[in-house]
Amino acid sequence: MTLAWVLLLLLGMIGLGVPIAFALVGVSITILALADVDMIVVAQRLYRGVQSFPLVAVPLFILAGQVMNRSGISGHLVDFARTLVGQMRGGLAAVNIVTSMLFAGMSGTSMSDTAAVGGIMIPSMIRRGFDRAFSAAVTAASSTIGIIIPPSVPMVILAAYMGASTGALFAAGLIPGLLLGLGLILMAWLVSRRRGYPAEAAFNLGALARALVKAAPALLMPLIILGGILGGVFTPTEASAVAVVYGIAVSVFYYRTLGLRDLYAVFVESAVLSGAVMLVTATAHVMGYTFTYEQLADAVLGPIAESDLGPTAFLAVASIVFIIAGTFLDGIAMMFIIVPLFLPIIEVLGIDPVHFAMVVIICWGIGQQTPPVGAALFITSVIARVDLISLTRANLPFMFVMLVILALVIVFPEIMVLWAPGLFGL
Repeated sequence: MTLAWVLLLLLGMIGLGVPIAFALVGVSITILALADVDMIVVAQRLYRGVQSFPLVAVPLFILAGQVMNRSGISGHLVDFARTLVGQMRGGLAAVNIVTSMLFAGMSGTSMSDTAAVGGIMIPSMIRRGFDRAFSAAVTAASSTIGIIIPPSVPMVILAAYMGASTGALFAAGLIPGLLLGLGLILMAWLVSRRRGYPAEAAFNLGALARALVKAAPALLMPLIILGGILGGVFTPTEASAVAVVYGIAVSVFYYRTLGLRDLYAVFVESAVLSGAVMLVTATAHVMGYTFTYEQLADAVLGPIAESDLGPTAFLAVASIVFIIAGTFLDGIAMMFIIVPLFLPIIEVLGIDPVHFAMVVIICWGIGQQTPPVGAALFITSVIARVDLISLTRANLPFMFVMLVILALVIVFPEIMVLWAPGLFGL
């Protein structure tokens, strides 16, 4: 069975509304059964797909993000961001982006970022005269930072799958994440200036200091996580547990916004979300094995090997494939279906696995901004009550910024990606 038929079958099942996890395992079972493979292999691969100590960090980071989301800490981050950058033209757009950057250091997922920040910022921006589509686009685009600035759940999953260092991948995301945030702020300022969107209150050092004091416990969380990992105090998995304990302690005893009933709801939501993520991870591992068993990677490796592409050109081509796949597939499914096809090639071309992983993560983020499966678009369109076509059109300038950052990561890996891990000895 050719690679094209396998992908068509998979996309057909997803198009019919079959959950991604069941589509992945269904296609895998079909292909392996036709190859007369013992079905016990499927059960073994499902188990092996989640038999990884680094993956323990996934449900814990999800739990930490849900704790911070439910506790209302995002409101304090918004106040701090407003005093920091609100004086710019279109200040609330910049506040939206800065808040997403701060929240990214806690949640580990872009969906938590989108829901938490969007629920506060989109209504505020609309009330201040910002266009609904622009307000939603700023939120959707800035939520991408959630999976690039560490900690990041997708980074944990991808590092575990590729056998790369999670800490190195966390460090590699620092510069691209910060540059993406600054680029989005610049684009939001340009659009706001052209449309005449208002600035907020003038800069006030006293107001900034007061907002910083209120937000300080929340702002310490990413510093503790990253400082502990990069300083060698604890592993990323241990850091996820520290994040949960710290988040609960701050929310319950300092901000006093979480009660026992709230904590129960947080644990339930986190368990459901973690179960969904791990199920897709397990079934996608089966799909990866199926691709390897059927040697389907040769369909991709052959033409690329014959074209004699260099590392930069290969990563550019791979990025196009990832972005196109991301328009139809969930990020985790895209990663486990497409990434295995390219792993043999990066070894041949001598591409650093951390560099390749960052390209995948950024393409993952871009895929969340593109219909028909762009999760960030759906969440923000509901909050802003705007149609996807208008939202996508308003999002194009911000997607251009993401593509520029992607190009910089591809062309200048030593500066953009590999410098930070080397600095911390990772």
